[in-house]
Formats: sequence, structure tokens, C-alpha cells
Amino acid sequence: MVDAAREDGFSLVELLVAVAILALAAVSLLEHQTQAISMTGAVEYRALAATVADNRLATVLGQTNPPLSGTITGQETQMGVAFEWRQTVRPTEGGDLMLVQVSVRAADEGRELAALTGIRRAE
Repeated sequence: MVDAAREDGFSLVELLVAVAILALAAVSLLEHQTQAISMTGAVEYRALAATVADNRLATVLGQTNPPLSGTITGQETQMGVAFEWRQTVRPTEGGDLMLVQVSVRAADEGRELAALTGIRRAE
């Protein structure tokens, strides 16, 4: 006759295997969560750089007098993060329009985070 009390529930080995599987799943989920948080920070950083580029381009395109041809650089801070921008203005082939290019990079890094190009009248 089989003892009914011994067949109920899980054995210690089965319980350990189940806990190990749950632990592996939890580690994987935590790893993905950490990666998602990191990517969110990078996207926020690029969005701030794009705002700097937008501001710079809007300033140049909104001026009543045309900008001088050439390249100028400067710095701007957005939400406590320092960015360096580079603005290049040059006439187009016909000479009636000016091409304005703005690129933005982090002040502490060399990689470009955002770039915009605009066109305005040269008059």
C-alpha cells in the first residue's frame, strides 16, 4: 500500500529547481529593465541636444539681418547638461539663399548628438 502523505506536495529537490528557474527569470527581467533605463537616459540626452540645435537654428533663421558666412561655436546648457554647438553659414550656388548647418555635441564628449540644416534668404 502506498503512503498517501508522502505523495502530497513537492519534494525539496523540486522546490529548489522551481526557485532556481524563477531566479533565472528574475535576473533576465532585471537585466532588461536596466538596459531600458540606460536607453531612456540616452534618448533624453539626444532630445536635449536636439533642443539646443533647434534653438540655434531658430535664432539664425529668425534674425532680420542675414548671418555672416563662416563657422562659429558656442555653448548652451539644457536642464543642467552642457552642450557645445557649431554653426556653419554659407551661400548656396545661386547666391540668393544661405545654408545654415548646426551640429551639437556633449561638452565632455566628441560625438555628435544632433544636427539640423536650414535655408534662409541671403538679402
